[in-house]
Amino acid sequence: MTGHDDEFDPAVLEVLSRALPAAGPPMGLRERLLQRITGRDRFLPFLDRLVALFDLPESETQREINAVLDPGADWEFMVPGCSFRDFDGGPAIGEAHAGLVRLQPGSSFPNHRHVGEERVLMLAGRVVDEQGTEYRAGDFIVMADGTQHELRAIGDQEAVYAAVVVAIEFTGDYESPE
Repeated sequence: MTGHDDEFDPAVLEVLSRALPAAGPPMGLRERLLQRITGRDRFLPFLDRLVALFDLPESETQREINAVLDPGADWEFMVPGCSFRDFDGGPAIGEAHAGLVRLQPGSSFPNHRHVGEERVLMLAGRVVDEQGTEYRAGDFIVMADGTQHELRAIGDQEAVYAAVVVAIEFTGDYESPE
């Protein structure tokens, strides 16, 4: 110690740092963190917002968002790299459709015009629209009736978003796979 109580001799700090073992993370922390960001719990931070968006009870909302991770879930192919899953929302969304959309890196949800309002909550990855606006997990996008856009996944991660939309009219070269 030097003459002041709040100062430590650097040599003493060096000896102490070598003598004390480095504290590592608690057992299983890495696995718990990875499960939280890649497993069934990865969308839990959005659960309250999804319950409100879909107007469904928490248990039903959880079941629907878990379908993103279920390879056996009922996803419909739209265009290469783009798939969606429709389901019934609660009474507050009226005639609108509730669903989830998956975009592989570089893929797009085809250009479309909205008939009624569209509300989107980004859950994973990043997308960009034709104006260059980028959206990330947690962003909420509202597209007014009559607006038109396309969303393209950017980066090297799959983009996943939840949507509630009344109806859409595809524009451009899109042809339904049906």
